[in-house]
Amino acid sequence: MTHLPITRWLLGMLIGTACLVLAGQALADDYPSQPIRVIVPYGPGGVDLQIRAMAPSLSEILGQQVVVENRAGGGATIGAAAVKNAPPNGYTLLFTGTAALAIVPQTLASAPYSINDFAVVGNVTGTPLVIAVGAQAPYTTLEELLKYAKANPGKVNMGSSGPGTTMHMAGEAFQLEAGVEFTHVPYKGVAPAVQAVLGGYADIVFGVPGAIAPQVQAGKMRVLATMGTERSSFFPDAPTLKEKGINLVEVTRFGLFAPRDTPAPILKKLEDAVAKIVSSKPFEETMLKGKTNALYLKPADLEAAVAAEHAYWEKTLRLPRFDNLMNR
Repeated sequence: MTHLPITRWLLGMLIGTACLVLAGQALADDYPSQPIRVIVPYGPGGVDLQIRAMAPSLSEILGQQVVVENRAGGGATIGAAAVKNAPPNGYTLLFTGTAALAIVPQTLASAPYSINDFAVVGNVTGTPLVIAVGAQAPYTTLEELLKYAKANPGKVNMGSSGPGTTMHMAGEAFQLEAGVEFTHVPYKGVAPAVQAVLGGYADIVFGVPGAIAPQVQAGKMRVLATMGTERSSFFPDAPTLKEKGINLVEVTRFGLFAPRDTPAPILKKLEDAVAKIVSSKPFEETMLKGKTNALYLKPADLEAAVAAEHAYWEKTLRLPRFDNLMNR
């Protein structure tokens, strides 16, 4: 007799869970029945080119038009927050770099979202960053840069796409590992930071190959090192940091995310579509033309990578050097 209420409670829980599963499956069976919007929290002409290259294939596989919308501002927080607050039905998705989820919210006193507000669909690209300087720079190798920086603390101006962004934090990680001190000069995006180097207002950037390669080819910039585990096919003559004894790898990953409570069956449909496209030869070749590496990661692997990035910066941001960034 005393076990009857518990049995009824368990039965009720099981029935409730089954109903939720069936409801989610019903939604997935009809999904998608209307156009899908993918928000990119950066300006046009950069990162959005990756998802725009995917959009036609996504539309074909899913049977509905996939529309890409740029919503820049706030270090990627405006676009990310819009997706977080959207209905979790698979019709509003986020295409972003992992730093926007793992790092940026930790640098804000009242962040509009956290790492836990999103469900992972899959990784799309993973490209090692490069360390580049203007052609007029007094240092032509990584060794010369380090020698100059150590002799002139704070004299090297490091341009970035904004506080807390991938470019900024990669540069901060480099300074910590290499034992040098730069002066951070934030700009509103990757392109303005590169232009600052070309104009002599900044001395160095930690950027993606796609933004740097055209300037290198034009003889206006030079790459001192790359930040992958092996040499970049885009800059084969540039050494990796590990070759130079600096234990640092920085790969900028961009992937597709959804609001946290999106039903699992819908996420699975999206995951399968992304995996098929990113693993295809045409998409790989398209990315390579833009100096980007296609890299598919399953949701669990991407989630682990974001969590590891979050944990690293949660610890590192406690250092006194980040007092200004953290408004302490």
